[in-house]
Amino acid sequence: MNLTTRMACATCRRVLTEHRHRDQVEYRHPVVEAPHEVVPVDAGHVRRPFDRCHTCTDDLPVWNYRTGLIQFLALEAGILRTYNDHWHVCYRCAQHIEANDIDALTARCAGIVGWQAGSDEYTQLDLLYRGIVFGREGRTLLTTTTWPAARITVEMLPKVRDRLTGLLRCAADLPEPLNNPGQRQTLASQLDLIPMYWINEEFTRRVKAHSADQPPARITDELLPAQAGLLAWPGPVSGTGQLAAVSWTPGSDGWQLIGYRSIGSALDDDLMPALRHEIGWLLPIHAEHVPNRAALDGSHPLGPLVTTWLLIKQQMAESVPATLPKGTTKAYQRSQRPAPDVRIVQIKPRSDTSGTWKPEAPTGRTRAKPDHRYWVSGHERQQAHGPGWSLHKTIDIEPFLKGDEDLPIKLSSTVRVLGNPKRDGGTRSREQ
Repeated sequence: MNLTTRMACATCRRVLTEHRHRDQVEYRHPVVEAPHEVVPVDAGHVRRPFDRCHTCTDDLPVWNYRTGLIQFLALEAGILRTYNDHWHVCYRCAQHIEANDIDALTARCAGIVGWQAGSDEYTQLDLLYRGIVFGREGRTLLTTTTWPAARITVEMLPKVRDRLTGLLRCAADLPEPLNNPGQRQTLASQLDLIPMYWINEEFTRRVKAHSADQPPARITDELLPAQAGLLAWPGPVSGTGQLAAVSWTPGSDGWQLIGYRSIGSALDDDLMPALRHEIGWLLPIHAEHVPNRAALDGSHPLGPLVTTWLLIKQQMAESVPATLPKGTTKAYQRSQRPAPDVRIVQIKPRSDTSGTWKPEAPTGRTRAKPDHRYWVSGHERQQAHGPGWSLHKTIDIEPFLKGDEDLPIKLSSTVRVLGNPKRDGGTRSREQ
């Protein structure tokens, strides 16, 4: 399930608030209803959508506060003005709300638009914020905010994981389907013990180069480097520039896969320490239960993870234990926790063949070597076993890259033909 879809009004370009009633979803204009009807479209299709804090209109929203529906009645004019019951709030304004500091919140927001204390506008703003502060019923972490990416290093991984498990255990709500309290606690406990993998720069470049063209691969125990884990790249690897890490944990007949974007330094320096402590570095953007033997290809939102697994399985990379700062290991010892298992995944060093004898090229007719690298699709194979090789079992042959490492990559030329499944077996593919 994609957790980052934003909807905006095609008329005014404002990002809309989402209101769920069982299976129904309603979109509304932020703050107060506009004089036109909502025309909801994917914000990615809107030129420069306006997505800012609903209280100060200045900074990126971090939290969605829920209140009762706030209405103001102007007695003299006899006008009833209806506001919203969902409020996207930036981190600084949220600090004032959590402290119940209405005066500071009003002064900050009025100052941005130039309203003076004592004016009618200032007074109305103060009343509105009293309704938000005293009427708040809870808050949900927004996963749709377009944060700049952070750079994740191998030394950071233990703290990155600890902040993630702290977020899962906190009282604030998370988007569905990650908001079930019991499941959140179970997931946090699983993440506390998992191995962590940091993909180095060279291997990350290879993943980015090969991921888009990766053919379907079946997710099985044999493909995964461990039954559970947290894998992070130094920076985003997906085509959308978002995916920076993925966790996988075992579930019923499969795995729970969660993709994360990273949160870079987008706030003032005085706010970043509080945000790092409260939220951390990773924000969930995709959650999905993947059944055993499900096939995922490079077009899947978590495709780079599968590509990484395939390249590791192909023995193109090696995993070496990371040397962590002494402060990290001592902190774990003081809290009587097992030392974090952090591994660096890197391209295997090439063997030095200089000065070694090479056989002369054969003079007879030989098969031409490819001048590029390309994916070979996975398939199933019947393997003989048992007494006299009389029994057979089905095994998976995963997709793999063919060609020398220094060759360029061939772009995709796969044509998929959809046919009648009863007549020709369903979807076929033809390589050109």
